[in-house]
Amino acid sequence: MPRWPRIAIGAVGAALAVPAGYLLCALVFGLVPVNAGFRSAVDGVPVFVRTNGIHAELVLRTDAAGVDWSRDHPATDMKALASPQAWIAFGWGDRAFFANTPTWADLDARTALVALSGSGDGAMHVEYIRAPDIYRGREVRLSPAQYARLVEYIRASFARDARDAPPHRLPDPGYFDTDAFYAAVPRYAFWFTCNDWVRRGLAAAGVRAPLWSPFDTAIFFQLDRL
Repeated sequence: MPRWPRIAIGAVGAALAVPAGYLLCALVFGLVPVNAGFRSAVDGVPVFVRTNGIHAELVLRTDAAGVDWSRDHPATDMKALASPQAWIAFGWGDRAFFANTPTWADLDARTALVALSGSGDGAMHVEYIRAPDIYRGREVRLSPAQYARLVEYIRASFARDARDAPPHRLPDPGYFDTDAFYAAVPRYAFWFTCNDWVRRGLAAAGVRAPLWSPFDTAIFFQLDRL
């Protein structure tokens, strides 16, 4: 066989091996639990994990266990909200992806590649909701100590001038009347996605979670094992 066909075949094989290896790692590590002994606290603080089928978020009570999220995220930060609602959702991701992809039909290759490269800025989507049962969701109940660790994890994901300074609200318009975007850290990358941000938060709080989860499927697989 001439040299150039062998080079072409090798290049195609290498190109296919990367996504195949990524998916295989996601499957294997998604089956491996951390905090396998976690059990929801009967009288604990409720926390929901929700997904739209692709992107997972953490949903917490706006005011619970001594934490009032409306102090950092007042209703005036939202597009048209008179007062904070009972629940608040946090979803981390790439700023350009959030801004340029209000629906999945708006997704283009350039936006996806910039996000996966880790060259874009991080952002946090914060949305007030009346009830946590929007989209598919799972509830866990945390002890006060576990909840405090989750709160610390979420707060540490916002970009701030100082530890106790308010988060930076971004000028990017929200999707609804009840949401807003804030500057966040770190950057999105193919090994650290919006779903793995949720996974890390759950793991930090002591909740059963996969070892790695770039997709939302493994998160809910482990939560279903509770």
